[in-house]
Amino acid sequence: MRQVAQALGVKESTVSRKIAAIEQHLDIQLFNRFTSGVQLTEEGSEWLDAVRGHYDGLEEILTQTANRKKDADKLRIGLSSPVGREFLIRLIERFQNTHPEIEVTFRDASCSKHAAAIRHRHLDVAFMCGCCPAKACKSETIWQERLSALLPADHALAENSELTWNDLAGERLLVPMGTEGPLLDACFLARLGSGPHPPIIERCNASQATVIVKVQLGKGFTLTGESFANAVTIEAAIWRPIVGNDGSCPINAVWLESNPKRSVLRFVAIARNMAAEGT
Repeated sequence: MRQVAQALGVKESTVSRKIAAIEQHLDIQLFNRFTSGVQLTEEGSEWLDAVRGHYDGLEEILTQTANRKKDADKLRIGLSSPVGREFLIRLIERFQNTHPEIEVTFRDASCSKHAAAIRHRHLDVAFMCGCCPAKACKSETIWQERLSALLPADHALAENSELTWNDLAGERLLVPMGTEGPLLDACFLARLGSGPHPPIIERCNASQATVIVKVQLGKGFTLTGESFANAVTIEAAIWRPIVGNDGSCPINAVWLESNPKRSVLRFVAIARNMAAEGT
């Protein structure tokens, strides 16, 4: 009894009173009491065996509930498009300023993997190319950004102030492949490849930084969003905006409507407000 009281942080007399109260409620004697200690009775042993499974199940449920409550303080975001990053940075900063108690984490992967992760509740919200399907998920276009092409500085098209896909017909489009898939998603690449004047699409087993080096060496061109192009200067290479059909890429927010986290809807609401403000 003394050891139980120490483990529970209560007085030994409190433990004795609670056990006596249980015995009175059940109308059985759980323990034989001796001057040297206590010992389970036969009835007490049978009762303990009967309730142990229920207690273990309750403890497991309480642990799972505590883990879900702890997870509610996290917002897991998936990113699968190199377009719209500047908007997303401002969005996340505004959300964190408004809700500093929420921990925000990120994951890069292809659109299809993000959609599956949302359905399995491994992600809370993902931002992906607007042409990518997200079965059984809520999908809403939040932002749209013009594409920019990075060309070698001595490329013949570098003299143009802007480009169309007709200009880039037959040119080699270098697509960096991350560990979880291409940075330009497969659905977007398929749409480019099916156009009347498609580029030659080359998937590179390399990071975006390595692909930029290949552009500098004259091996082809690559794509990203206009905001990134405006912010970054690449030596021996030049950015040119793409205009006309497929010159911009819509960015969709994708989430599960049955996700119980209030932070998901708050995050999406802030994204809508920013888009409406044009910020």
